[in-house]
Amino acid sequence: MEEIREENAQEKEIEEESSEARPEEEEQKELTPDQEMARMQQEVEQANDMMLRLAAELDNYKKRVAKERESLIRYAAQDVLQEMVPVLDNFERAIESANKSKDFDSFLEGVKMIYKNMYDVMGRKGLARIDAVGETFDPNIHEAVMQVTSQEHPENVVVEELQKGYMLHDRVIRPSMVVVSKGKGEESNG
Repeated sequence: MEEIREENAQEKEIEEESSEARPEEEEQKELTPDQEMARMQQEVEQANDMMLRLAAELDNYKKRVAKERESLIRYAAQDVLQEMVPVLDNFERAIESANKSKDFDSFLEGVKMIYKNMYDVMGRKGLARIDAVGETFDPNIHEAVMQVTSQEHPENVVVEELQKGYMLHDRVIRPSMVVVSKGKGEESNG
């Protein structure tokens, strides 16, 4: 019985709510043309205000992104340069040592250590040498400056590297300058 009473009470509440909503609808229908115009004008002003705010937000966003991008570009090398500063320090020490002592062997050993240090820093940042000698010529990573005949290498194989090539991750930043075999035949410059 109580359940039926609760359902009846809920139905009455729903009817009351719907009857309360009806007078508002009737009031809206009863608005004079001037009142309707004023209401619509207010809605237009609210929409216009919203549009202006969104446009300002978009403009601020564009400015912020441009500023961040400029900062990223300006300081992109910071990480690498921080790791290269100790390499510069080592070069300075090597120069000072060479001025004090004329021991070429120890100077050469120091320069080799600096070279290794520098190459390690660059390797950690994604730099890698391009393999060339003995590899099949690939115009995407090798730049052929000459072709030679070769008894030892088949056609289209790199026989000599004139300048090392490097990649940064998967992008060639300098192709290897190479001499390519044209197989057994006459030698020519290209």
